[in-house]
Amino acid sequence: MAGSVGVGRAAPRSSPKRYAGTDPPLSLAGPTMADLQRTAELEKFLVEAGLYEGKEESAKREEVLSEIGQIVKEWVKHLTRKKGYAEQLVERANAVLFTFGSYRLGVSASFSSFICNKYYCHSIIEKVKLLTSK
Repeated sequence: MAGSVGVGRAAPRSSPKRYAGTDPPLSLAGPTMADLQRTAELEKFLVEAGLYEGKEESAKREEVLSEIGQIVKEWVKHLTRKKGYAEQLVERANAVLFTFGSYRLGVSASFSSFICNKYYCHSIIEKVKLLTSK
């Protein structure tokens, strides 16, 4: 048919841009000067309130998370073996701990008083070790 454009063919569609979340961002614009000023004020407040961990507390938290991660990995291997999977699959069995919330953002209450006092950490580690040894 002369003069017919695109008859019998679907019009090409541009695929919508995909985002990690369920909705597209509200704005793609960068921060304004007011945003930057408010961010600086908030960070100053967080520092003054003692909500950023010191290097020593951060190192202790990493140490405890690493130990818990190792125990969980051993536990997963134990369960895999207990379920009767081949040793090759047991060796490949794995677990990963993901941090989130204020810890992931780098702002949190004191590690020793909030997340992991000595009694709590010791008891949870001992409990997981008991589960693994059975």
